[in-house]
Amino acid sequence: MLGLLRTLSQSRAINGDAFESLSILIKNNRKADVLVTNLLFRPLIIFLKPKYYRIFMQQYQDYSKFPMIVDKRLISKGMLMEGGAKWKQQRSLLGAHFEYNKLINLIPMINDVAQRKLTNLPNSIFPVMNIASSITGEVVLRAFFGEDIAQLSLNGQDPSQCVTQLITRFGQLITESKLFQIKRALLEEKVFSLFPRKIEKDLYELNTVMLDHMKKAIQSRMDKLKDCKDIVHKDYLDVYLDVYLNKNDQMNPPITEDEILQQSITLYFAGTETTANLVTTACYFLAENQHLQEEVYQEILGVLNGEQIITAKHLQNLQKVTGFLMECLRLKPVAPMLISKQAQKDLYIKDIFIKKGWYVNYMVLSNAQNKKYFSNPKKIDITRWKSDGTLKDSNIDPFAFVPFSAGGRNCIGQYLALIESKIVISKILMNYKLKLNEKIIRTEWIAKITYGLSNQDYITWEAR
Repeated sequence: MLGLLRTLSQSRAINGDAFESLSILIKNNRKADVLVTNLLFRPLIIFLKPKYYRIFMQQYQDYSKFPMIVDKRLISKGMLMEGGAKWKQQRSLLGAHFEYNKLINLIPMINDVAQRKLTNLPNSIFPVMNIASSITGEVVLRAFFGEDIAQLSLNGQDPSQCVTQLITRFGQLITESKLFQIKRALLEEKVFSLFPRKIEKDLYELNTVMLDHMKKAIQSRMDKLKDCKDIVHKDYLDVYLDVYLNKNDQMNPPITEDEILQQSITLYFAGTETTANLVTTACYFLAENQHLQEEVYQEILGVLNGEQIITAKHLQNLQKVTGFLMECLRLKPVAPMLISKQAQKDLYIKDIFIKKGWYVNYMVLSNAQNKKYFSNPKKIDITRWKSDGTLKDSNIDPFAFVPFSAGGRNCIGQYLALIESKIVISKILMNYKLKLNEKIIRTEWIAKITYGLSNQDYITWEAR
């Protein structure tokens, strides 16, 4: 019954890496087109070849997404999980805010947040994820919710730390707790209300605290804008509140306050956790590869040429930084698999029949580490990439490596993630030399909601 989820938990216990067992299985069966397992009570068909993925992405309207986060109060009505007309409406409302020409206006703010958070760190050894999520969390709050909500705290804590805790706990329950997996299969969202254990009660309470704080912050902004008929769209929240307060009678379907809340949480989850994971992975690989760290550091010094503020022009010239981040995504993608999707009708993907109700997915890792597409695939090779993050080899099937998904439902925040990651990594190397903490014997790559390092003191920070 546990299928894929059990495989991930067993792999972490045995290999210290949730996806290692699947990676080995795929490597040893390169001719296979699909991997067949199950997700709870239903079959799960995982495609391994780009030719299937291309069609799968084109058929996105024929599927609904598997609710990884069981608590439907959080993100079920946000853009990540919605479908059909509602998803198209949400994408249309938000699309302009994620265009590159709009995002570069955030660069000074990202510089400021990163520099402030990285100045005079109190200790030489601490988890990278803590500082990374603190930076990305504040950037997301300031970029999409404004300065007033950026001051939000949850019970006196930095909200990004709460989000990191929440996602880690959810992920560990979903992928590592056999009892939770069985309860979840039988009870679905009632898992938190029927015979809850302490860990489930605590998680539900953490969700409730976050929801209550976010509701209050959104209501406060709404009260300020209620009598304003010409709202200047300074951030994402203004866009939604303008439509809700002034134009909702023109919307089909209409926007609800619950949707605004869950869309806010969706953006905060996605914008904080994913980018922080990439930065954490990048720091680990830099600490592990001292020669590469020095090469990337020297490029940063050369491109900035004594300047402290990183600009859009600098980012365009940081080719080695870009190539390095793309290699991090190739070797340890934040999302090695997509969110599983459930077929809403019987259909074919090329020659593979998918029955209504079955789950379908694509293994990003299956080709990202395949020597058919990437020579010496286990090696970090920053020369594979152009400065814009695309592959130099135009003969490689573009669907062979899709760290941000592809097609109509690709990641809307991919440009922001790369802009932010390049600035944060550059700021870190300008201020610190990274080394592995020799006291940590075993490195653990875990499946939370995303995939990345466990939150341990893997790295020592030596001020330059």
